[in-house]
Amino acid sequence: MDKEIHRVAIVGAGGMGGLFGSILSSGGLDVTLIDTNRKQIEAISQNGLRISGFGGERQVRIPIKHDAAQVQQADVVLVQCKGTSTRDAALPMKHLAKNGSIFISFQNGLGNEDVLADILGSQNVFGGLTSMAGACTGPGQYQDFGRAPCFIGEWNGGASQRAKAIANAFTSAGLETHESKDIRADIWKKLVGNMAMSAVAGVTNLTSAEIMRQDSLRDVCFTALDEALSIAYSQNIKLDREAVLKGLEIMTASGGSGDNKPSLCLDILARRQSEVEFIYGTALRQADAAGLNVPTLRSFYALVKGIESHYLN
Repeated sequence: MDKEIHRVAIVGAGGMGGLFGSILSSGGLDVTLIDTNRKQIEAISQNGLRISGFGGERQVRIPIKHDAAQVQQADVVLVQCKGTSTRDAALPMKHLAKNGSIFISFQNGLGNEDVLADILGSQNVFGGLTSMAGACTGPGQYQDFGRAPCFIGEWNGGASQRAKAIANAFTSAGLETHESKDIRADIWKKLVGNMAMSAVAGVTNLTSAEIMRQDSLRDVCFTALDEALSIAYSQNIKLDREAVLKGLEIMTASGGSGDNKPSLCLDILARRQSEVEFIYGTALRQADAAGLNVPTLRSFYALVKGIESHYLN
């Protein structure tokens, strides 16, 4: 990538989209948010993003659009909407792909990058992951839980100059970002932690830190983690268990991201469709194909689907 990274569009002005947008905009990049929630759009248009928590109280003004078709140029597009909305979000961005935009999914679970690649071209798609946590506490209102490194990489694999250029631009703007030469494996590192924790939080309405303080819940989470690792190994994703446990420790640390409830829990509390299919469903289908016995993860999936049946048609 020879051109300077300056224009960034962010699809999804929820907790993470708003947090990333505020950091990059404050760091000097030209950021535009895209969201379909009218209350969110009105609040941000009138008052900017009002952020509390890590870094103190602040207000960041960022333009926001209701349709990606309204954005004519973007060097990088961060896709941070729910996985359930990925396809609908990608369709109006074909013109950006033709103009050379790079699309980076910072979403939960498996499958989002493949959806983007199918619509926008795999050569235009990066995977991304972060252990940072941000929550949207109301229209235009955000809670910042701290900082952790982000990682991005070519979805087709390998190192690239454009990945380095984007990582350097984001880091210079205040969002520490590193290039990954195997982003699929790195995404799995976070996924196994999400598979271990998300459903438990959704069922109990506890934060990650609170879950880890209860022996019985922590034990079942570790059982689920080992089952998730077995699925990763079946996909030729070689993960070091100790490294995964260190990552889980960061995700669940009290005083940081562990004080936030996982997005699946927040979806259940809001009585909206969760990302259970992306966090658990795709991996369970891989387990079926590999003939694996993963009863804890199957129970997690079934419990979340059962809760959703009370409010989803």
